[in-house]
Amino acid sequence: MIGLVLIGHSRIASEMLHALQHVVGEEPLIASVDVINECSPEVLSDILRTKIQACDVGEGVLLLADMFGGTPCNVAMGCLQAGHVELISGFNLPLLIKAATLRHHEKDLSSLAQQVMQSGRQYIQMAPTIVLSPPVENTDE
Repeated sequence: MIGLVLIGHSRIASEMLHALQHVVGEEPLIASVDVINECSPEVLSDILRTKIQACDVGEGVLLLADMFGGTPCNVAMGCLQAGHVELISGFNLPLLIKAATLRHHEKDLSSLAQQVMQSGRQYIQMAPTIVLSPPVENTDE
């Protein structure tokens, strides 16, 4: 099974993991790293590498960072290993749910990353504006 590691600002990674568990239940091989201001990038990198190793059973690990260009993503980029550790930035809950469920069947890390990314994009929508048409008057009287 492909492992998942979330990394994000403040407590977003651990809170998203908590939300995932609320929706799908406990899942193995998933960890989170919260980036708190007091942590240096070197310490974060060590923590992240430890979490990656803990979630890797030989099929690779998908890293999910909260936003591209931020410290969590930049630290995660330093852990990339082609075909073994992949990174998606800008995760949301639908993307995370898709990753947690697909990884049970998908054995190819790159394919999993592509499918998960598409799912995350699919669920970013602007709620439609509901336009109520005026009531139709009865002209038969």
